Amino acid sequence: MLNDSEIQDALRQVIDPDIGVNIVDLGLVERIQIDEASIQVDMIMTTPACPQSAYLQDEVERVVRAAAQGPIQVIVSVLDSPFWEPARMSDSAKKIMGWPG
Repeated sequence: MLNDSEIQDALRQVIDPDIGVNIVDLGLVERIQIDEASIQVDMIMTTPACPQSAYLQDEVERVVRAAAQGPIQVIVSVLDSPFWEPARMSDSAKKIMGWPG
């Protein structure tokens, strides 16, 4: 069974194609819930009408399922709130984007 840290490591493989930063460092992962039968990842988008929402959901499911290496239900939800803000980004993401830390 994967733990939260292992799932976050897997999610770092998912790169927002519009920004070029992984979704963990970008601050899009709101919550990870793990139980014996499923892994649920709740995420937010940088904008409510993000055109990459479906793509990112599919990629999250793909990398979590691959990391789990077994039959487990993967649920990916996009939340309406909280709203994303730049303060959610890691220092490394801010550096990549040329923003002050």
